[in-house]
Amino acid sequence: MDTNTLCEAAHAGKYTTVKQALDAGANPNVADGQMHTPLMLAAYNGHADIVKALLAAGADVDRTDPVGRTALMFASSGPFPDAVRALLAHGANVNLSDRGEGWTPLMWAAAEGNLEVVKILLESGADKERKDADKDTAYSFAVRKGHSEVVRLLKESV
Repeated sequence: MDTNTLCEAAHAGKYTTVKQALDAGANPNVADGQMHTPLMLAAYNGHADIVKALLAAGADVDRTDPVGRTALMFASSGPFPDAVRALLAHGANVNLSDRGEGWTPLMWAAAEGNLEVVKILLESGADKERKDADKDTAYSFAVRKGHSEVVRLLKESV
């Protein structure tokens, strides 16, 4: 299986295709033309079963794309608590920030209003006081986007 096929299967949620490729010895850390790994692509679409299979096959949980985004950042930008939990269970760094704006997974989740993901990240030690390149925090993103439940959670969490 070539690189593009594995990446496309991970992105599309084709578990059987991904599993067969991994069982046949495919490298879980290959990257597509945009330097996104199958793990990043599966996380972006919340395919937790594929995330788990790739991690079990040795995918690098904290590998970054050209702007410094990790699979955890991709999963946190969507309502994908199962994928987020799987990545954290395999040691994903909850406080890494991208090289573009300096966003952390918590900032991605707060900006998108993903309440359950915000809870999971906070429980996993996410730094809610962390500031991005523009001095914004996860809280300020949630306020600006009108995500009142996320605002309340970030305000109340210790």
